[in-house]
Amino acid sequence: MPIIQSERDGVIIFKLNGRIISPDIDDITDTVQKALSQIENSPKLVFDFKDVTSMDSSGLGALMKIYADVHPRGGTIAVINVNKHVKNLIVMARLITVFRNFESEDEAVWALLNPPSDLPQ
Repeated sequence: MPIIQSERDGVIIFKLNGRIISPDIDDITDTVQKALSQIENSPKLVFDFKDVTSMDSSGLGALMKIYADVHPRGGTIAVINVNKHVKNLIVMARLITVFRNFESEDEAVWALLNPPSDLPQ
């Protein structure tokens, strides 16, 4: 699965493509882990689902593993361009509060760089 990685103001953006299912999950986790190894603290990640055609529970599990790695470091994860199928998976797994959902990359980057004062960063 091709993953395009970019960065804006310290926020790492991962543009996912195709089906997020096993065995392609390793591509995502390896790419993210490599990026995280270069960040000292409070990683801010955006996952762009615009070109994702489907995702299964193993894909959701991979995102949860990434969250488990990022959260203790004070990091945050945002998702953008989530299609109905992926959003339903996230809602059914009760993870809608874990992954911040935004309409655009600009909105997600701004929100991750300017967290509300009542929320931990």
